[in-house]
Amino acid sequence: MSSLKFSGILIGVPIGIVLLFMGAQQALRFTDLASPAGIHAIMRCGGPEKRWIPEANGSGAAWLDYDNDGFMDLLIVNGGSMDRLRRTIAGEKPSAEPGGVYLFHNLGNGRFEDVTQKAGLANPYWGTGANAADYNNDGFTDILITTIGLDLLYKNNGNGTFTEVGKAAGLRQSTAWHTGSAFGDFDGDGKLDLFVTGYVDIHSTSFNEPAPVCDYFGQHVFCGPIGLKGEHSVLYHNNGDGTFTDVTNASGVANVPPAHGFTPVTGDFNADGKLDIFVANDSDPNYLFINQGNGTFKESALDHGVAFNADGRAQSNMGVAVGNFGRGGHQDLLTTTFDKDYFPLFRRDKSGVYEEVAASTGVATATKKYLGWACGLTDFDNSGVRDFWTANGHVYPTDKDYDEPVAIFRNAGTKTEQIFSFPSPPSNSYRGGAVGDFDNDGRMDLLVLPISGAPVLLRNDTANQNAWVGFKLQGTRSNRDAIGATLTLEACGQKQTESVRSGGSYISRNDPRLHFGLGACGKIDRVAVHWPSGNTQVLNTVAVNRYNFIEEPK
Repeated sequence: MSSLKFSGILIGVPIGIVLLFMGAQQALRFTDLASPAGIHAIMRCGGPEKRWIPEANGSGAAWLDYDNDGFMDLLIVNGGSMDRLRRTIAGEKPSAEPGGVYLFHNLGNGRFEDVTQKAGLANPYWGTGANAADYNNDGFTDILITTIGLDLLYKNNGNGTFTEVGKAAGLRQSTAWHTGSAFGDFDGDGKLDLFVTGYVDIHSTSFNEPAPVCDYFGQHVFCGPIGLKGEHSVLYHNNGDGTFTDVTNASGVANVPPAHGFTPVTGDFNADGKLDIFVANDSDPNYLFINQGNGTFKESALDHGVAFNADGRAQSNMGVAVGNFGRGGHQDLLTTTFDKDYFPLFRRDKSGVYEEVAASTGVATATKKYLGWACGLTDFDNSGVRDFWTANGHVYPTDKDYDEPVAIFRNAGTKTEQIFSFPSPPSNSYRGGAVGDFDNDGRMDLLVLPISGAPVLLRNDTANQNAWVGFKLQGTRSNRDAIGATLTLEACGQKQTESVRSGGSYISRNDPRLHFGLGACGKIDRVAVHWPSGNTQVLNTVAVNRYNFIEEPK
C-alpha cells in the first residue's frame, strides 16, 4: 500500500505497475476464477422449465466497498421458488433461507470471504435488483435489495454489520414486483433520493397452476409481459434524517401509464445541469423523466428520441449503458433487447435530442443474434476507447439459443464487430452483471450471473503496456457518493468524459469509481470535476496508473 495526498485528504491506495506506454489495442483475455476466488453461490430463479415469467428474468449484483478498505466487495441478489412467491403474494412473509442474498468481502489478495450471515444480511423474498449507496451521508455504503415482495434497505452500521431499516425509513410496505433502482440527488440538497422501477402488477394476474401457455414461433412458452398489467415506478425524497418521503404522485412520476420497467439509470440527459432518469422498459416505450428543477419530472422520451428505435417500435429493453461507444466523444445510450431484434444505439446531438443510429454504426447487425441483459461501456484494454459488453441468454429453455455467451463489441465508426465471447461454446443463459476492478490493477473485471448455477467472475488478464487512471470522488456540499458529478480528462490531445451514475447494466451496480484508459499517453494534462453542487474543480497534477481520491472543496 502507498499513500496519496490529494485534495487535502490522505488515503491509502494501491499503485498500479509502472508501465511503458505502447497504446495498442490488444486481444482481450479473461480468466473465470469465481470458484478459486471463494465466490460460491448457486443462482436460482424458479424451476428449470420456466413456466411463469418471474422464472425467466434473473437478478442483479453490485460492487461496493462496504468497509472502506479500498477494495471492491461483492453483493449478489438471488431469486426464489414459485411456492415462496405464491405465499408472498398471498400476504405471508416467508422466513429467510440461506442463499437469498450473498455478500462477499474482498480480502485484497484475490480472494473473497462469504460474510452474509456475519454481516446480518437476509432476503426472505424473490430478489431482483442489487444496489448500494451512502443514502445517509455517514461515510459507509448502504445496501438496497429490490424484490417481488418488499424492498429491503440495509443500513451500514460501520462495523461490518447491517440493519434492515426499510419500514422505519419510509419505504412502501405493500407487496409489489420491483426490479431496478437508482439513487440520485434530484433536488440538489446534497442528499440521495431513490427511484425504484416496477415490472408487473402481481395482484392482477395469477401464478397458480395450471400455468398459462402462449405461442412463440410454434413453441409453447410462458406468457408475458405483453398481456400482463404493468406496474408504476416509485420515487422517494430523502428527508435527511434517515427517512424517505414517497413523492411519486407529487413529482409527476405517477402521471405515466404503468409499464414493464426493468433498469433505470441517472444522468443529465438533456444537458441542462439537472439529474434526470432514463428507464429501459420491456415491450413498452422507454421513459425519460426530465428533471424540471422544482421537484417535478416530465416524461419526455418521445421528445428526446429515446422512446422507440429507428423503426418507431417499442422494444423489449432490459439493460442500459450510458457513455461514449467508440471514438468521437458522443453521449451514447445503448439498451439490450430480445432476440430477432437489434440493440438500439441512441446518440445525442448538441441540442440534447437523440438519434437512433444502430444501423449506420453496425450495432444492429452485430447484436441481432443475441437476447441481451446486463451491459456496459468499458475500456477493458486501457486503449482510451470504450467497448460495449453484454451478458446474453434466451428466456425459453426449449429455444435452441437458450445458452448464449458474454460478448464484447468494438465500434469503428460505421462498423461494429464482436471481439470477445465467453464461454465458447456457450453453456449457460446469463442475466445480471457488473464491471469492477476487484484487484485494483487498473484492468476492469466482469461479474455475470447465470439464470441458474454458479456466478462467473472474469478477471481481466489482458496484457499490454497501456496506461490508465482511476478516480474515487467524494462530495462535501454534494452527496457524499458524488452521484451526478462529471469528470473530464484531457491527456495527449484527447478528451474523455464520464459521470458518476446510479443504476444501469441490468438491475445491477458497477464499480462506483471512474476508470479511464490512456493508451500510450503517460501524462494527464488536466482534470475538471463538475460537482452536483455546481462547483467546478480543476486539477493539473494527477498521477497515472493508480486510483486518485478527489474530495469536493468545502
